[in-house]
Amino acid sequence: MDASAIYYDANSQWLLSIVLASMILGVALDIHWRDFKAILKMPTAIFAGLVAQFIALPLFTTLITLVVDLDAGIELGMILVASCPGGAVSNFVTHLAKGNTALSISMTATSSALATFMLPINFVFWSQVNPTTHALMQSIEVSGGALFLNLLMVLALPLVLGLVVQAFWQKFASILHKILKITSILALFAFVSIAIYRNIDAFKAHFELMFLVVLFHNALAYLLGFSAGRLVRLNNRDTKATTIEVGMQNSSLAIAIVFTQFNAEAGMALISAFWGTWHLVSGLAVAYLFSRWPNGPDPVATSRAKESLL
Repeated sequence: MDASAIYYDANSQWLLSIVLASMILGVALDIHWRDFKAILKMPTAIFAGLVAQFIALPLFTTLITLVVDLDAGIELGMILVASCPGGAVSNFVTHLAKGNTALSISMTATSSALATFMLPINFVFWSQVNPTTHALMQSIEVSGGALFLNLLMVLALPLVLGLVVQAFWQKFASILHKILKITSILALFAFVSIAIYRNIDAFKAHFELMFLVVLFHNALAYLLGFSAGRLVRLNNRDTKATTIEVGMQNSSLAIAIVFTQFNAEAGMALISAFWGTWHLVSGLAVAYLFSRWPNGPDPVATSRAKESLL
């Protein structure tokens, strides 16, 4: 990609780190401990979704980057997006799809918590598997160990703080969540707008390529979420939730990481921005199709009923 990366001074980098931390804090302030209790009630469904989210998607994404010859920034951006947890908007889309919204919420809460260490582990590991992306990280002087520690600090501390505030000061947490939800998104939108504006030529020149890459990558994510549900024989309602949860990545988190850790590298920024736009479109399309797919009986319950008759 011909466009050069966008660099910010130290003050901008600190500001971006604060924006990223505020995003995670805002998410944590809206997570209730009861969301994690659902793991005991739906362990198979949540386990299937998390395996597809944190193992299958990064693995298959890396395999694609090894087979297809793309710009290093695009490939690294794909691996980053694949390493992110599901986005909160997936809960609303699951509701529209007539899926198991409670399962979707529990998966979002669990994946957001696990992402504090799974995201840096996955991203650092898989980016080093691909020689092209590994070379890019070295060229922009990003240390895998330093990146892991930085992400762990920026992701883990706000998450713990948010959970504590939510547990002991729920009214304050509710007010702060509403404020951060608006301010962090506005700040991130401003930085993304600047990035696109300063890379408008690259955006236009690579529009078709970006669209095709994101279209295929996003379809892969939905397929993995759906396959995970079918593999462990979830009912249709739960399969809808796992499909949407894996298919709708928290690309806003990916964009924020690109700006805070990678000096807004053009390929990574554009692929993350495309993902952030497209997965909303695809999510609504999938929700429409799923809403017309009857939830039907629980396949496990039906199988057990047949076995009892025998």
